[in-house]
Amino acid sequence: MKVLDLFGKYFLLLILIQGCILAFFDAKSFEISNLNEVARKAKIVGIGSIIAAVILFILRAVI
Repeated sequence: MKVLDLFGKYFLLLILIQGCILAFFDAKSFEISNLNEVARKAKIVGIGSIIAAVILFILRAVI
């Protein structure tokens, strides 16, 4: 059971890192390249993945 708990924490950490990179750093580089539509979509996907990961982590802890 400890392995599953570690997996859940590592999953959350990796998704948080990935979402922050996508939502902030990649979106900024897209805006610099005048790809504003792609930058907006990157922000949405990044923030959405962070929200989904947190919800799944909380549900796993509750259930």
